[in-house]
Amino acid sequence: MKRILHIDDDTALREVTQILLADKGYHVQSTGDVEEGARILQKEDIDLVLLDVEMPQKHGFVLYREIESRRRVPVLFLTACPKSFDATSSEFVAMWTTLFALGMTDVLYKPFPIESLYDKVESLIGESEAIENGPAR
Repeated sequence: MKRILHIDDDTALREVTQILLADKGYHVQSTGDVEEGARILQKEDIDLVLLDVEMPQKHGFVLYREIESRRRVPVLFLTACPKSFDATSSEFVAMWTTLFALGMTDVLYKPFPIESLYDKVESLIGESEAIENGPAR
């Protein structure tokens, strides 16, 4: 089963995302605490990180750079702020020329349609094994 870690200060969004992706066969852990998210990433085998950009503890781009310095894991940014991805920002340009272009990173703007979430997750890590192999019995 593919494992997803959702780091976001929006509790309701984390809960809904967890339910929706679990229904598709993914195992989803979530936290609103950036440091806890970093600890989970160090200890567990995570296939994808859903990461908010604007959080009170630490900006998502800062956490992203910390994640990338430790290991390669696809990241799907979930943000309500399109300005976070201004084409002139150095963070965006660096990500676009490397990880976005390689299919390791993507972005969804809040609010987003459920199907867009499914599509982005599947494009980054594929369908869940539970879905690929049929329902678990």
